[in-house]
Amino acid sequence: MRHSWIAILWLAATLGAGPAGAAVERIAGIFAAANATPRATASLTVERAGPLEAKLDLWEAAHGSPIRNYDLDMTKRLHMIVISDDFRSFQHVHPTLGPDGHFTIDLRVPKPGRYEIYADAVPHGLGNQVFRFPVIFGRATPAAPDLSATGKTANAGPYTVSLGATTLRASAMTMLNVRITKNGAPAEDLRPYLGAAAHAVFIDAATLDYVHVHPLLGTPGMGATGGMNMPGMDEPAAPPPSLPDDAKVPASFAVHVSPVRAGRYKLWLQFRGSNGLNVAPFVLDAN
Repeated sequence: MRHSWIAILWLAATLGAGPAGAAVERIAGIFAAANATPRATASLTVERAGPLEAKLDLWEAAHGSPIRNYDLDMTKRLHMIVISDDFRSFQHVHPTLGPDGHFTIDLRVPKPGRYEIYADAVPHGLGNQVFRFPVIFGRATPAAPDLSATGKTANAGPYTVSLGATTLRASAMTMLNVRITKNGAPAEDLRPYLGAAAHAVFIDAATLDYVHVHPLLGTPGMGATGGMNMPGMDEPAAPPPSLPDDAKVPASFAVHVSPVRAGRYKLWLQFRGSNGLNVAPFVLDAN
């Protein structure tokens, strides 16, 4: 299968034309955090010569000055989520910040098509900022998102992931219980991924708005917010302390999430077991 590549540069000081003859497309970032105030603007410049290359600039909205200071969020300064338009492909990757002030990454997508690229970062003093960029790889045929009902259970590698419910409360907090089993018993080999017991990414199928949350261990019934999921809160809560890589993650935990609007959502739950990283997809409804 032929693959496409994209290189991401964050905070490019200037936007060059790229290699001679390269077709360059600049894509304005769409603010994708439903419960936050945009305090920056972002643009993605895609150079379509040979391997697909892109430059991504993030600028402070108030003064138009470049942002150069980012807070760590779950061990990274930038989380990038890449989702195909049919909701079948999901990637969670992390560009590398170079000495020139640019974040760079090479990303391989599994097939041609339209992808939504989410850039999720915490510029110092501005709070969590998330921007979405629609990018087409190769010759793309538009595809409707796969939102078939999944039920409460999904298989991920040797694990079975079960949710306590597939219904959320719109504009209100829902505690979503998660249980992970292996060979019919509670999984005993779970370890943190990027400092968290798990990562849960929710996408509103209608608006493509984004929420990224994590469980908070050690406090019964609590969930940590890693994205904009608290209605009425302009500033996101401070991220929880990162867990050490060798910490043991319990087989049962919960995440708290507050979808802004009623509708259908796709959830990808990422967790790390003895076999490596696993992703369990679910379709949920908010009423």
